[in-house]
Formats: sequence, structure tokens, C-alpha cells
Amino acid sequence: MVKRKQGPRLQQYPRVEGLLLARPDLFPPLTPPMPMKTILDCVDRAFQRCSLKKSGGKRIIADSPEALVELCIEHLRTRSDPIISPYFVSLCDVDRLFELDAVSHEMQRHRMSIGDFYQYLLLELMRQHWPVFDSSREGDIVADIETPTFQQGLRLYISVKKSADTVGGQDIPGVIRRIESVAKEDKNRARPYLCVICIATPSHGKLLSYSEDRRVKCNTSGSPYSLNCEHWGPGFVFPYITGRNAREIYI
Repeated sequence: MVKRKQGPRLQQYPRVEGLLLARPDLFPPLTPPMPMKTILDCVDRAFQRCSLKKSGGKRIIADSPEALVELCIEHLRTRSDPIISPYFVSLCDVDRLFELDAVSHEMQRHRMSIGDFYQYLLLELMRQHWPVFDSSREGDIVADIETPTFQQGLRLYISVKKSADTVGGQDIPGVIRRIESVAKEDKNRARPYLCVICIATPSHGKLLSYSEDRRVKCNTSGSPYSLNCEHWGPGFVFPYITGRNAREIYI
């Protein structure tokens, strides 16, 4: 007889009656607010981490038009077809090559870098008052938080995304499933867990309030993707972690 693999169970922490959403009194905004000097120090450390490779070495960034052109040519040589590319390159002047390859490639690298920055920033901010560490797998941050109305506290498994566009509709179930599998398999966990998809910047430029920017994501039929995963926007995240409005952090 084949034994079926057991899926994630409903985690036992206080929830809003009739909903899967954790009770808001588990996550009061930080009081008093985190000093701005502490926040700026966290920003500096996050930027410093962005400047390093995974190996710990300094990340080399093209800092002149000439260097970007050289980078463009290198990209074309290493990523392109060895027969078609030389012919195509021979038809273009250097300015055109720069527009076609280097600018778009460097913009994508900067998008990825700023996504890493928000991950490191949230980790540094949370580290000011909780045991927090980098996740070794799907989630970006793992944190053991104390909750004023729930004695056990929670272990958070957080995946940080720069914007809501980073995770499209088809990607959401996969991200949630992978984060929750990490939580479920964590043998060092001694408290209920909550998985979080954390969005660092406002969707469509609209910053929601603290009470509005936390929800459970559902599919098109209205069923939740997970019993134990929430979607946190910047209108909730920054007041909760720092006691300050997200605009204060961005500025």
C-alpha cells in the first residue's frame, strides 16, 4: 500500500474569526519607532551586501560608456550563436549595439540588484529586535518573532519581492508551495509557522494603509493558495518592523 504524502496542516495561531488571516494584534507597529539613524545604518549595510558577489568578492560594475560598450561586445560573444551573431554584428554600428544589448542587459542587472537590496534591508531591519537569518533555500528570510497576544510566537518564512509584478499569477502557487515545503521540513522549528510573500514597493504606485496591506492570496475561484501563507505589502511591513510609514523609509 502506497502511503500518501501529507500536505501542510493548518498552523495553530490566532486568526481573524471566519478567515485564515492571522489576527492583527499579533503584529502591532513597532513602538516607539525605530530611530532613523538605525534605519540609515541598515540601508548602508544592505547596499554594501548588494555590492558583493555570492563568493564575497567585490562586484565589478561598468562605470563608463566605454566600459559598457566593452561589456556589450562581451555579452554578444558569449551568449550568441557563433555563426549568426558575427554576421548580425557586422551590420550594426557600435551605438546600435549598445542600444540593443548593453542598456537592456544592465537595466535587468540593476532590477535584480535592487530586489536583493530590499531583501537585505528587511533582514537588517528585522535583525534589530528578532533572531533573524538568511534562508538557505526558497525563502529569503527566516525570523522567530514574539507576538504580544500569543505566547508561543511564530516562525516567519519570508520571500521578499521588489514589486507585485515580480510574482505573476501563475508563479504565486509555486512560490507558496516551495516556501511552505521549507517550513514543513524544518526540523529546528519549535513554534507554529507563517509563510509570507513580502512586497517591498507599492503596487501601481498606491501605498495602502497598515490595516489594508495584509491579506491571504486566493486563486480565481476564491480558494486560498495556502492555509498558512499571507501577502504583506509595504504599507504593513514597514510600520510593523520599524514603526514608520513606508514613505519615510523610501526617502
